[in-house]
Amino acid sequence: MSRDFILDIIAQGAWNGGTRVDNSIYENRGMSFKGGIPVNRETIEERIGVRTRMAAPLDERIGHIAFQDLLDTSGIDPARIRVLIAATNIGEDKFDPGPTSRYLHERIRHTCPRALVFDLYAGCPGFNVSVEALYMLTLAGLLEAGDLAVIVGAENVHRAQAFKSLDTSNIIFGDDALATAVEIGGFAGSASPGRVIAEVAVDAGEDVIAAIASGLMPWAREGRLDGVIVDNQLGKIEYRIPATAARVQHALMERLFPKEAAAGAFKNFRAAFEIYDGYGAGFGYDLMSSDGDPRMVQRVASAYTASGKYRRLAAVFLKKGQPARLNLIEGSTAARVSPARGVIDTLTRSHGCFAGFIEAKIDEDGVFGVMDGKGVFLYATRGAKAHLSALLAANRLSLQDIDLVIEHQANFAMLPLTLEQVLAEGKAADREKVARFLAEKMVVNIHERGNCSVVCMQRLPYDLARGALTPDTIQDFPINRNLERLKDARTILYDSVGAGMTRSAFLLRK
Repeated sequence: MSRDFILDIIAQGAWNGGTRVDNSIYENRGMSFKGGIPVNRETIEERIGVRTRMAAPLDERIGHIAFQDLLDTSGIDPARIRVLIAATNIGEDKFDPGPTSRYLHERIRHTCPRALVFDLYAGCPGFNVSVEALYMLTLAGLLEAGDLAVIVGAENVHRAQAFKSLDTSNIIFGDDALATAVEIGGFAGSASPGRVIAEVAVDAGEDVIAAIASGLMPWAREGRLDGVIVDNQLGKIEYRIPATAARVQHALMERLFPKEAAAGAFKNFRAAFEIYDGYGAGFGYDLMSSDGDPRMVQRVASAYTASGKYRRLAAVFLKKGQPARLNLIEGSTAARVSPARGVIDTLTRSHGCFAGFIEAKIDEDGVFGVMDGKGVFLYATRGAKAHLSALLAANRLSLQDIDLVIEHQANFAMLPLTLEQVLAEGKAADREKVARFLAEKMVVNIHERGNCSVVCMQRLPYDLARGALTPDTIQDFPINRNLERLKDARTILYDSVGAGMTRSAFLLRK
């Protein structure tokens, strides 16, 4: 076993079925974009760049199909799987109390009964956050060289009826599912996990967020919390979109900055960003363990300190009818490792003040997703430079050093505007430079598959490898113009943004 990597992506399986649905189905339904712009084929493509999207059959669990395809086609030994993660938001059914991962585990339980199995809820960056979690578990020695982990991303948006029928958010999304196998390398166990230094149980009551934040507040006053991870056993979609941890993060920030909160600073986009980033607020996401063991979230949070990037974290176990169990985990600064290949670094940040941009809400009609398109757009584009610059600088790289950028496909217009922010370097954006980078160093599929949420980070490299992408032009930008060379890309940046609001990125070297 080579010792030159921490973890590496070695195989993928996919659901490749469904019905292709074009924009015509949204015409003549009384739908309109903001400003009264009528919804039709042309306006959909002009605004978001989507022409078609895939709709899954109502009777299929597409995540299961993708996982089985991985097992059937990759040649991996299921007995080597030590971690199985379902990275999702809505999942296969919005009324399923979860975790989705338990269904997946049933297929391999006889060969790996003691695998670590959980769902991970971090919005659209769920795949990237899953990769980061595996990175930390490996460094901390909770996984061993030669072990495998599998991340199954699945979003069955049409089956779940995620949005109300006339909500234009329906237009953006497509169904999809991919399964990705990750191999653990020789750097496993090269650092020590943190330890629990304080514990408390609090009565969650009616206001779960406030109760947890109040319980964490004494620890937050003593020193910054670099992350909050909640094992969310409540089993309802309204508690995971956005992640409860992101809501808790913001409740803490309001308590830490009461004057700013009272003055409305957190309702001002720029001011809120500055407070969060100036403080170094860290990240917040939820998981849902399949066995409901409170120790599991402690293990995951403890592993995060092994990288030296995150020193103090809060682990929360949340289950209906029980007090919330809070743990403070602390680790010493670890020596930074320098893997030659595979995943070489990761970075995740949440800004819970913007959690309301994407959330599940209940009304007389049921539970549905609600999205502030303008807010999401601003967060995705304006938050890119600081985040990506921090990750790249830590590895002595610039965006120009990257051979391939896998960027979340939420709305095509976000892609050039995100590049403008990152490439401008304090000067006016150079449209020609942006267009060239987009055409030659990125791959695009939103025009054919729509926004596939968590799954798009997996689908893009999968489709690139199998030759399923083709050159095209969207909103006057050429796309997919360098496909053969990109198949051999050596330094790859994965970047995604979504509910929470959370941004997560990682670097992969081949």
